[in-house]
Amino acid sequence: MNLTETIHNTICRHNLLPAGSEVVVGVSAGADSTALVHILCELGWPVRLAHLNHQLRGAESDRDEAFIRELAISLRRPLEVRSTDVQALADTSGDSVEMAARRARHDFFASFGRVPIALAHHADDQVETFFLRLARGTGPEGLGGMEYRRTIGSMTLIRPMLDVSRVMIREWLRRNDIEWREDSSNSDSGYLRNRIRHQILPLLEQELNPAIRNGLLRTMKIQRDENAWMNASIAGCRLPDPEWPQAAQRRILRKWLFENGAEEAGFDTVEQILALMAKGEGTTVYELNHRQRVVVEYGIPRFEKSGPATETPSWTLTIEHGTGWKRDHSKGLGIMPAEASIDASRVNNAQISVRSAEPGDRLAPLGIEGTRKLQDIFTDLKVPKAQRSCIPVVVCRGEIIWIPGYRIAREWAVPDGQSHSIHMRIERSEER
Repeated sequence: MNLTETIHNTICRHNLLPAGSEVVVGVSAGADSTALVHILCELGWPVRLAHLNHQLRGAESDRDEAFIRELAISLRRPLEVRSTDVQALADTSGDSVEMAARRARHDFFASFGRVPIALAHHADDQVETFFLRLARGTGPEGLGGMEYRRTIGSMTLIRPMLDVSRVMIREWLRRNDIEWREDSSNSDSGYLRNRIRHQILPLLEQELNPAIRNGLLRTMKIQRDENAWMNASIAGCRLPDPEWPQAAQRRILRKWLFENGAEEAGFDTVEQILALMAKGEGTTVYELNHRQRVVVEYGIPRFEKSGPATETPSWTLTIEHGTGWKRDHSKGLGIMPAEASIDASRVNNAQISVRSAEPGDRLAPLGIEGTRKLQDIFTDLKVPKAQRSCIPVVVCRGEIIWIPGYRIAREWAVPDGQSHSIHMRIERSEER
């Protein structure tokens, strides 16, 4: 089976690209990505080329970019190019150059929206990845290697070449008289991947098993298949339950992190977030990196990017005169719509309005003696701090008379079922 047919079969078997759908190919000018873009064009998919100039190799990086511009012209395909000073990015963030480059690529790919991004990782990359992950410590998902399809937030990465080897790719390029550029950093022994490629794997082939690559690929396939089965069993689980086995909790939390766009979710990260969730007290922030964090409030995690989002809440308050009372649903603060009734004689002709909670606010809750700070009420009810500004407060003459979903003020209660009253209904403005 030739290279083109193998890649086409991989795309169909794993449903990577529906017929006729647009695809963006990440192109580096190397042999692998050059072959991928040619083959996808040959197979008839609408292809766009995307190249990130990492500015790590000076003039060599610029020559790679020029090569890709010529490639796009020769194939008559659109091209998007971005240039990022990855070394400066690493210096600023404290990340390694490899991690900074990976994040820069993901930022670039995310700019294409929901169009799938095709990457040129192949079978030999899989084997090298196995050793990289084994060296730093990983679980079954890590030992399964790279996935044919992976979703990170709204971005989908596909890898149609995982079933072909480096040798197959280069033979195909030579046979079709297609040029590519060699990255000089691929021979730099300072990179662990290069040491695995040029030193460790050849030694294992010589001393252990000449077919060790095929053996490892089979092992990784078994891991991926079993991972798929385990992931299917937790598909409906949003967050881990502390009563479940630790293995299930780890897997569910990792899934939740990646669904929210986390760039990494290593063992230590997952364990520490699970420990914070198990405490179930107060508010703790876990910094994933300089751009992402998880805020755990009363045992519930919340994913944030570049700080919490701030929205100005808007509510609609409807007022009707009647008798008796409509009881609040008491399902919880902020749950809309909500209804309540107050004594009309207390209101007289004063204005009733709604606003967000403010520092120092107090309520004299019906059924409870004295007054209570809203801050204490929120804390007792375990309302996360980031959600407290979204809780409406109904006021009259400067006094809080109702917190929807909780209680009305004691002195504003309707005396009996025959008394004149004012019925209030509150809902979010967008719900009307």
